[in-house]
Amino acid sequence: MERRVEALVVGGGLAGLSAAYFLARRGLRPWVLEREAPLSCTSDKSTEAYRLFWPGDEDLAALVRESLDLLSPFAGVARPNRRGYLYVGRLEALEAMALEAPHAGPLRVHREAATYPKEAASGLDLLLPGALGEVFPYLGHLRGLGGLHVRPAGWLSAQGLGMALLEGLRALGGRLVFGEFLGVEREGGWARSARIRREGREEAWPFGLLVLAPGPGLPRALRALGHPLPLTAEPHFKAWFPDPEGRFPREAPLLIWNEPQEIFAPEERALLEEEAELAPLLGLLPPGAHGRPEGEGFLALYNPLPREEAAPSGCLPSPPPFAGEVALRGLFPLLPGLRALLGVRPRVDGGYYVRTPENRPLLGPLEEGVWVLGALSGYGVMAALGAGNALAAWALGEEVPAWARAFAPGRFLDPAYRPKEGAARFQL
Repeated sequence: MERRVEALVVGGGLAGLSAAYFLARRGLRPWVLEREAPLSCTSDKSTEAYRLFWPGDEDLAALVRESLDLLSPFAGVARPNRRGYLYVGRLEALEAMALEAPHAGPLRVHREAATYPKEAASGLDLLLPGALGEVFPYLGHLRGLGGLHVRPAGWLSAQGLGMALLEGLRALGGRLVFGEFLGVEREGGWARSARIRREGREEAWPFGLLVLAPGPGLPRALRALGHPLPLTAEPHFKAWFPDPEGRFPREAPLLIWNEPQEIFAPEERALLEEEAELAPLLGLLPPGAHGRPEGEGFLALYNPLPREEAAPSGCLPSPPPFAGEVALRGLFPLLPGLRALLGVRPRVDGGYYVRTPENRPLLGPLEEGVWVLGALSGYGVMAALGAGNALAAWALGEEVPAWARAFAPGRFLDPAYRPKEGAARFQL
């Protein structure tokens, strides 16, 4: 290949397109290398949700705040709403979460619906028992439990945002090319060319700047370069159920059951205990079942015991046959009427969540000329713009905020590094 690539971004998901877009905004002409169709892996396999609420992790909150600030030019296609996240469970647990998130705004406590600010754009509203059912009547059956409504939060169109980034990149002189990243060729020990497979042929592409943002392909890419960082990949699945009767309220925020639960009744467990795949799901499961309205139905997500893979071989995991029913059952405490949908066949898909041990991203330099942007496990949609902008600024020598440097991959080489567990505890 005769032409030198100014900036080669590996990965055409939201993170890669964001990095390429903000590099182009700074005068480069990036090429985005993608093996599949753009935005076809994890980027469109989530709830497409966003939240500024990150208990115990001010840096992640700052990253998402930056992303929300950068979202304004894309609002027409991303269509973000402000319905919020509603965590439901025991008051002491909800209050403890709120106290760990001072960045999310003031905590307002409500004993009755009259004081609840329905249109609030920010802050935390703790609804005490009684008030919860007054504000959200479909939760009135939950006696003795409260709700924590956090805002700004909601969901948006990941596809709309991604396509806008791609169009913006092309308008600025960047381009999307199809091929597979195989590794690098080195000169004097430094990475100088990328090895690419295109249409059955291998090529060497000299580059000025290389950004690794291949989503689920990140563990393999890092190993190919000799940077085996502590990453795992977790398959996560979502199920869309048709709901013409409106059993999941169309006006609801993103609902989260914040309590451990058993999803099978004793008589069901007796029948299923010989099923090896289901055995881990027959006991007490952790909190985290969540769902939201979507079109003429709703999305249900609950992956209580996701398995770990060191390096996925493909883009998308295959959902187990019971994934949809497990997600549906996880929502029964919130909306008992959903039991009527047992036996309804949902549409199920999923993606890999690549994560570090503490579930904080990788953002920063790997070696001279090589950068990484990934491990955005469970928050890629809400963090992509801020992460891409920070990486572009850092790679071109601009000053970046302390929160961005906190995500540098070099932290794992520091024996004094003590991971924060906030993000890991509050991943959905």
